[in-house]
Amino acid sequence: MSFDSFQQVFSLSLCSNIVNDHKGTEDTLQQALQGALAHQLPTYGDWTTVWGPVVWKFKPADADTGPDNSWFVAYNPSLTYADGSTYPSYVVAVAGTPTYSSYAWIQENFAVDSVVNFVTWVRDGITNPPERVMPKDIVAGTPYAAMGIAKAVHNLLTKPAPSGSASAGTTLIDFLANIRDGTRIVFAGHSLGGALSSTLALSLVNSGTIPKSSALTYTSAGPSPGNRAFADLYASTFPAQRFPGSEAGGYQVWNLNVVNSKDIVPQAWCAIKALSPDQNLDNIPTIFGLPALLLIQGITLLLKIQAFRSGAIYIPLQSHIVPGFPPQAPPANLQEFLTIAVQQHNMFLRRTVWRADTGLP
Repeated sequence: MSFDSFQQVFSLSLCSNIVNDHKGTEDTLQQALQGALAHQLPTYGDWTTVWGPVVWKFKPADADTGPDNSWFVAYNPSLTYADGSTYPSYVVAVAGTPTYSSYAWIQENFAVDSVVNFVTWVRDGITNPPERVMPKDIVAGTPYAAMGIAKAVHNLLTKPAPSGSASAGTTLIDFLANIRDGTRIVFAGHSLGGALSSTLALSLVNSGTIPKSSALTYTSAGPSPGNRAFADLYASTFPAQRFPGSEAGGYQVWNLNVVNSKDIVPQAWCAIKALSPDQNLDNIPTIFGLPALLLIQGITLLLKIQAFRSGAIYIPLQSHIVPGFPPQAPPANLQEFLTIAVQQHNMFLRRTVWRADTGLP
């Protein structure tokens, strides 16, 4: 089966998640991902791993948990794009939330109760740790990013590739800074990986590390990483690109978060429905139909409170919303709700983009 450029990038994005359902030490998971990529990447085209992969764990020796973050860079010497152009291309693929990582859930996904001044962080150097802005110091019209996302992006930028991996000893920022002109660099991720990869791309372009003309993004099902000024900065840096097929619920877009309308994850973290009617937390309780479950309404209220604590109002990045399919019957309890949510989050876009089963986990 042959894949177009969007499908190849999406496939590489999902490859970053290969060990997300595994447990093991950092070294064990690192070796597992490294071996899997060597086998998997060539099935999508002329791709090889040129940096990493990196598997990072807050507690690297803990064998009873999974990875906290995983990411890598793949290279194709001649990728043909939808407009017919061909470029040597790099894909920076960032994994979503691992199954057995409390760190990723608490310190990254749910760490939206404080924000970082994105402009200040970029100005002072993105290799420096981001600093929290107190709610009383937030200035209208300034781009802010969630602290959990910014801290994770800093980690992605500054962790060197480990011994035995591609470009060992080199950090991601140094690797990307030395890519020659005339190439394309595509940042890709699903779910949490979508928020991380889009923020990573924006930080690298706005810091001058890579040229704007070289960069594209292909993200899917990502939650909102920042406020309206952040979303506006992203849109002006990465103008939306749509190609034939996308108008009919397809996947052929660049620089847009590809969203299933029945997925709860991209509904986070806007807490004011009027500001983003299609993507906001208030949509979650009834997203799979009426009646809404009281427990889900209560959880949604807690999520809104968490977002409001930051002092900023989160707004989704520019999105390409694909109409999803509601379940045959609304969920009757929490377990049914979560089962449907996982299916909508993980499987819908795979079917939309691939149009077939590739066998990838």
